[in-house]
Amino acid sequence: MTPKKKSVGIQLLGKNKDGGLVAILQVRAKWDSEKNAPESWPGMCQVTAHGGLEEGEDFMQALFREIKEELGSEILSIVKKISETGNLKELINYEKPEKQVITYGAIVEENVWKSMLNREKKASFGGFKVIRPNDVKKIVDLKHIDRNTGVTDDSTIAMFPDEKEAVKMAFEKLS
Repeated sequence: MTPKKKSVGIQLLGKNKDGGLVAILQVRAKWDSEKNAPESWPGMCQVTAHGGLEEGEDFMQALFREIKEELGSEILSIVKKISETGNLKELINYEKPEKQVITYGAIVEENVWKSMLNREKKASFGGFKVIRPNDVKKIVDLKHIDRNTGVTDDSTIAMFPDEKEAVKMAFEKLS
């Protein structure tokens, strides 16, 4: 029997100058440095950080590892503080016999999310995209996008359905 594939993610939200919530999405790069191969669906959007559990990890351990790997130690310490205060919310817990995905959400200060946007793009990091609540309805399901070509139009927001749901739930549960 194949073991259940487990993954975890976090959707970070921030408040803009007007006090409105925005979601910080990570844009998938062209190159997967872990696999040393081209990335599938380059240009698609994902929750702020996401990845699979490694052997022996629980969801929280994996979440903190993924945040450190993808967003850095500074963001990790901020999310740990948010978690300690009880403000890290479970957005979705999607479970089927073959997989389980848990995505958490939190609101970070404006200076935190704006500093994330300044991170330099490279072959293995596609940058971030900021969206507002009304942009969720514009998100395209990846089944309509070629896996190898990916998203070629910067105005297109394409996501896996469970991640789109996590973004929608972040706006609902964290507002």
